[in-house]
Amino acid sequence: MSILFSPSALLHALAALVLVAMAAGCAPRETKVERGNREGILFRGNSTEPESLDPYLVRGQVEWTIVGGLFEGLVRPDAATLEARPGVAERWEVSEDGLTYTFHLRDDARWSDGSAVTARDFVWGARRMLSPRLGSAHPENNLFFVRGARDYQGGRSADFDTVGVKAPDARTVIFELERPTPFFLSALYLFFPTQQAAVERHGAYDDRGNRWARPGSLVGNGPFVLRRWSFGQRIELVKNEHYREAGAVKLNEIHFLPIDNAQVEENAFRTGQLHMTATVPFSRIETYLAQANSPLRQVDDRGVYFYSVNVNRPPMNDRRVRQALALAIDREQLARAVLRGGREPATSFTPRGMGGYTARASTSFDPERARALLAEAGYPGGRGFPAVEVLFDSREFHRVIAEAVQQMWRQHLGVVVTLRNEETQVLIASKNRKDFHLARGSWNATTYQDPFYFLGAWQTDALFNEAGWSNAEFDRKIAATWTADAAAREEAFQRAEEIFLEEVPAIPLFFSAQMHLVSPHVTGLLPKPFADRRLELLGVQP
Repeated sequence: MSILFSPSALLHALAALVLVAMAAGCAPRETKVERGNREGILFRGNSTEPESLDPYLVRGQVEWTIVGGLFEGLVRPDAATLEARPGVAERWEVSEDGLTYTFHLRDDARWSDGSAVTARDFVWGARRMLSPRLGSAHPENNLFFVRGARDYQGGRSADFDTVGVKAPDARTVIFELERPTPFFLSALYLFFPTQQAAVERHGAYDDRGNRWARPGSLVGNGPFVLRRWSFGQRIELVKNEHYREAGAVKLNEIHFLPIDNAQVEENAFRTGQLHMTATVPFSRIETYLAQANSPLRQVDDRGVYFYSVNVNRPPMNDRRVRQALALAIDREQLARAVLRGGREPATSFTPRGMGGYTARASTSFDPERARALLAEAGYPGGRGFPAVEVLFDSREFHRVIAEAVQQMWRQHLGVVVTLRNEETQVLIASKNRKDFHLARGSWNATTYQDPFYFLGAWQTDALFNEAGWSNAEFDRKIAATWTADAAAREEAFQRAEEIFLEEVPAIPLFFSAQMHLVSPHVTGLLPKPFADRRLELLGVQP
């Protein structure tokens, strides 16, 4: 039997098929955010490509946020109070003299390959972090408080047994300190173990080029595992089923996208491609601040934004020049008119209230005094001032600040400086070579809440002393802070800050705050420092 269609019936049928196809084509496509809400995936901007995911080689916020999901230390910060809470260690004791910390590990702590995390992993990790050849910058803020650690990394001792990190059994880690360190627990927030077999499978443990921290090779002990790293495109983390609290981890995946243009990132957020951004364009801050139910989130990240000064390069080797440049900056205008919300003028280097400390000494806006100092240095009205560059990262945020400061120096001192922008990793290399006059810097209290984090890093030969500055009295005052006498410690920090502001190895500009755009579908994010690194607390919902 055959079925016949009339020409008109066939035309109607074809028209109906076309309409169905058009309707399907016009149906709104599912955005990444909608997909993420349905599948438990967080899409997050990460500003730029990470330098590394090796926990002993990373340096910046970009890397730490990801690493915080891949590893877990002995202790971790409470997302609301920042106090030390159990991590791999379920409990600990501190000796009466404050010199010995004994940690007792959980018996259910596992690596992402299913093997047990032991005390030996932390001791081996400490040895690797302190290896002179690896050249990690983290001991300065983590382990240099431990007996013998500084000498071992400095090559003055080749015997790791002289370092006060021991594992008397598989579940006990003991640290012996050189001096009482009130903030030692929080100094361990970013000290993570590394698995010896995973590292040495790809080369020497102290080789900076070892590629163990790559997808398929990285073995971590945090709530997530590294699944993919496509350079310039994305980094994907997936839930670690061997994590001791895997059942409480709300997200199945996190995708980090390295979008270094703030406008592009904001557009991705507005079009449903991101749940969270790494930053917010300047031109949009006021708009978001004025919105009801704004997606803008501000987080006090306990940081300071500054310009390091190469004190060994003319004309910056003249203290009067450094002072003049510092006094000619109107920080109030910079914070209120240029940055437009969320930042406070930095009149000291250490953020206010850091560990209960607030500096008495301060720097100010005093253009008349600045001009007098510059004239005294031989550059009246800026005449004869040599070529000077300000080095900064290739991002709108840093450029706007540099241009504002450049204009202030031109207006108040008659000084013309040029601006030089470089990609972040190139900038880091330039600063390491001391190839700069002034260079953008920012420090955030990524570990302990104590003024030592900010001032101690400027001691002679300290790893983070980008300025190449040395002052004997400053060093003595920092050394005097190693005491259990709170009043004496306070006075030593006060005098150290005073010396720092007099000598100006760095020019503080403002106390920073992180600004993000966050979708209302994101849960578990608290407006506290480090809270965004507690990735196991985050979730998404329809």
